[in-house]
Amino acid sequence: MKKLVGVALIFFSLIACQESIKDSELSKIRVNGHIEFADSQDRFGITLNKRNEDNEFELFKKIELDSLNNYSFEMLTENPGYYTLDVYKQQRVEFYADDEDLTINFRGIDTAKVKIKNPPHVHINGGEKNNVLNAVHWSSYQNYQYMIAVGRQQYRASLSDSEEWKSDVLNEWDVMSEYHERDIKNIIKMYSKYPTVIKALERLSWKSHKDFMVEQYDLLAAKFPNDSYIQNAKSDLLEKIENVSKTSIGTVAPDFTFPDLDGNLISLSSFKGKYVLIDFWASWCGPCRIESPNVQKQYRLYRDKGFEVVSVSIDKKEKEWRKAVKEDNLEGTLLIAKDSKKIMKDYVFSGIPYMVLLDKEGKL
Repeated sequence: MKKLVGVALIFFSLIACQESIKDSELSKIRVNGHIEFADSQDRFGITLNKRNEDNEFELFKKIELDSLNNYSFEMLTENPGYYTLDVYKQQRVEFYADDEDLTINFRGIDTAKVKIKNPPHVHINGGEKNNVLNAVHWSSYQNYQYMIAVGRQQYRASLSDSEEWKSDVLNEWDVMSEYHERDIKNIIKMYSKYPTVIKALERLSWKSHKDFMVEQYDLLAAKFPNDSYIQNAKSDLLEKIENVSKTSIGTVAPDFTFPDLDGNLISLSSFKGKYVLIDFWASWCGPCRIESPNVQKQYRLYRDKGFEVVSVSIDKKEKEWRKAVKEDNLEGTLLIAKDSKKIMKDYVFSGIPYMVLLDKEGKL
C-alpha cells in the first residue's frame, strides 16, 4: 500500500510539473504604462480593445490604475493580433501583441481650458514590430498637423483678394499628400521583414498605388503564410480591384435591396427608367449632413422630370438614422443598409459621403 501511495504521489507530481511547464511555455507579454493625468470621475475608463474577424475593434477588457496612476497586465499571444488602448476617449493607440513586452504612457485627460481635438502622439516602447507602428503613427500624426496648418492657410487666403495665394494653397494639399505617400513607402522599404508593415501599406491609396501594393501584399503573404490578417488583407485588396471593373462608367450598377422607413424592401433595380443618384451617408458623418441640403435641393428641382435620390444610410443604429432623417427633413427614397460591409465592397468605397449617378438603364 505504501508503494502504491508513493507511485501515485510521483505520478501526480509529474502531472503538476508538466502543467507548470505548459503554463511557462505559453506565449505571453506584459503591457504596462503610466497615465499622467488620470480622470477622477473615470467617465469613460481605460479599455483594451481587440480587432475581430470583421476587422473592427471590440472591448476585450477594462484596465485598472493603481494609486500612482500606473497600469500593468499580461496578455496571452499564442495568436498574435492587433489591439488598441483607449484612454478616456482622449487618446488611443494601436499596438501589435506578439513577443514584445510593451510600455505605453499616456497624457490622460485634457486639462486645457480650451480643448482642441488634436491629441498628442503616443509612442510604444517595445520591439521592432511595434516600432513599425510607431513610424506609421508618427507619419500620420505629422501629416495631420500639416493638414491643420494648410487648412488655416486656406482660410486666410480665402479672405484675401490674392488669386495666386489661393492657388498656392490648393497646390499645397497635393504636396502634402505626395510627401506623406513617399514617407509611407520609405517605411515599407525599411521594415519589409516585419508582419506589421501591413499597417503602412494600408495607409496608401490602393487606387493610386495598385501595382505596388499588389506586389508588396504578395511578398508579405508568401513571407507570413500563417498570418491571417495579412492573408485577409491581400484577399480584400484583390476583391476591390475586381469590383472596380464592375463599377466602372458604363456598367450596370450592382443591385441591392434594403428596407425603407416603413420596413418595405426596396431594390435599386426597381428605378430603371429614371436618373438615380445613390447617396451613401450616415447620421454620424458631419460632411454628409452638411452636403444633404444641396442633394435635397436638386431632388426637389428635378424629381418631376425623372430624377430620383436613393439615400442609403450605413448607420448601425436605426434609431440614429431615423432621427437624422427627421432633423434634416430628407425626402426621396430613404434606405438603411443592413449589411454595410457588403455594399461598401460592391461599390468600392471606404469613406462617406459617397455618391454614384446612374442613367435610365441603371448604368453608372
